[in-house]
Amino acid sequence: LWEPDGGAGVGEARFYQSFPDVGVRIPACYFNEFDEENNAAVLVLEDIQNAVQGDVLRLVDSAQAEGIANSLAAMHAKWMGSPKFEKYNWMVDVSHWRPEEGWFESRRALFRERFPDRLSSLASETLDHIEAAPWIANSRLQAAPRTLSHGDFHLDNILFESSGQPVFLDWTRPAIGRVAQNLAELLFKMIPLKLFDTTLNAYRGEFNRVSTRPTTMRALESQLSGAFLRQFSASTCGMARWQPTLPRAIKIIDENLRKTNEVVEFWQTRHPKLFSFLSRSN
Repeated sequence: LWEPDGGAGVGEARFYQSFPDVGVRIPACYFNEFDEENNAAVLVLEDIQNAVQGDVLRLVDSAQAEGIANSLAAMHAKWMGSPKFEKYNWMVDVSHWRPEEGWFESRRALFRERFPDRLSSLASETLDHIEAAPWIANSRLQAAPRTLSHGDFHLDNILFESSGQPVFLDWTRPAIGRVAQNLAELLFKMIPLKLFDTTLNAYRGEFNRVSTRPTTMRALESQLSGAFLRQFSASTCGMARWQPTLPRAIKIIDENLRKTNEVVEFWQTRHPKLFSFLSRSN
């Protein structure tokens, strides 16, 4: 039960009304109703049994990584370029990155004040010149088709059934995004980086199997570079004002910073040209 004036319940209710067949395993919706007269609403979802919830503090194994990759690929291929997005004006379009003026400057200062010396030298230098990132990210992502995107994609919102099948939870903020955005969350935050290639290959294999517009590995990695820059910004500037008090949430911040440093070093080794904006900015 929730008050429709709030955003979360309304978002999930609209999602189930608009996407009866997502193309991936999600909780079944048994009842979804608004009572405008009493300003109340109800949403009844499947109680999934014999499943293990993911945990943002624990990376997945190879089988789980492949399962998530296959599910993402199926969803992305199904909704790629869908004309339905034009009439879903309640959905947020996150396919283009438009930070507000001064957003980076204020958030970066606060981040450095709260987390001094927590970034590697390369990550710190990237943060220094993050204003250059949106143009680069958008230019690399624009070739990726728009599709349905999970607006809060992390391991706490994934169940693993006894069969190994992942179930995607929490559709309060579905969005229109690029295929590389959710994929970047999987590759850079949910798996050990030693599984990067096998997981990316699993995604591309399933995507090309079911899609009418197959992609190349070169195209995917270029798009992932753009998604990486957006994710880096979210993991630094975007986290600057979050001040949790619960021990688990504090651990999440620590893990986020550790993973951010690891991914920056990994991606610089893999795609050094992406970081050329650092030298141009000096």
